[in-house]
Amino acid sequence: MVDMAKIGESEFPEIGLEESIELGKKIALEFSGEVSRTGLARSLGMSERGGAFSARIGALKMWGVSIGRSRVRVTRDGLRAIRPVSEDEAEMAKSALACNVTLFVEMYKRLKNEPYTPERFAILLEELSGAGRTEVAQRLSLIDRLFGEVRPFLVQESMENANPAEEDYADDQVRPLVENAVPLEEIIAYPHADAEPETITSSYITDPDAGRIDINLKDGKLSLPETVANLDAVLSVLWARRQLIASIDSADGHPTTEPPRDFSPPPNN
Repeated sequence: MVDMAKIGESEFPEIGLEESIELGKKIALEFSGEVSRTGLARSLGMSERGGAFSARIGALKMWGVSIGRSRVRVTRDGLRAIRPVSEDEAEMAKSALACNVTLFVEMYKRLKNEPYTPERFAILLEELSGAGRTEVAQRLSLIDRLFGEVRPFLVQESMENANPAEEDYADDQVRPLVENAVPLEEIIAYPHADAEPETITSSYITDPDAGRIDINLKDGKLSLPETVANLDAVLSVLWARRQLIASIDSADGHPTTEPPRDFSPPPNN
């Protein structure tokens, strides 16, 4: 069964990125990140062989929110978009997903953020896809809407190889840990020893002498006075981070560790 929509020689998703992320969220929350194609169709009240369901499955794959044919599994980037720990991470995740659609990436390279007329967009679509004018006219409105939705995220494509956190955190990374610092292992377990560097490079430093709590993450940093309320807030941040990493590892097929026996998740406020 063919799920991917095409115009000329180019594939494109028929469902928008935000709607696909919402469907990925349903898979993550209701089915722990993986469900059979048949089960997903039934949960949506759709026919597994129907065009509407095929369009959704095709969009999930094209955006990179999920992978799989008979079983649909949420990807690492999909999970980051579904359960981001910060606004920056949400933007970066959506940028990564948007860049999976080659047609839209090529369009952005030509148009950038400049305004354009429907005529110019149609001509560009003809050139990039190889489709005829009649086919382009039939698909123009849908593709224009889908491109418009992800255009703001495509501007971040050049950030993929950048590391803006490196300069910001340089001083903190070389600062020696204080004698009474609480190591990360005692607060929250690493998901697995061979994790990719981006999942384990964050540092958590507590300086009781200075009376402050400093948290440095790749997508943000936090510095708070050391109070009971702020310690509770920090634990909530760490717990949310742990849940995200555990979900990503599960999606990648990596084993996850259980929290220490004497550790209780912070209450939901």
